[in-house]
Amino acid sequence: MTIEEITKTDEFRSLVEEYRGMCLWFADDVLHPKSRVQMEQVLSSIEANGDMSAYKRVGRIRRWL
Repeated sequence: MTIEEITKTDEFRSLVEEYRGMCLWFADDVLHPKSRVQMEQVLSSIEANGDMSAYKRVGRIRRWL
């Protein structure tokens, strides 16, 4: 999948929305990463600062990359 395709999925959007306040409060426009590097920053932040559920969900999304 491309970065654009991933950002349009319900899985990615719901993950970002659910963990925005806890893990992404410092970032702008996290729903629209433009590159693999930006996508990795979003996923890494959620993975490192979220709970076990977030960690597992990030793992599923990473398989698409």
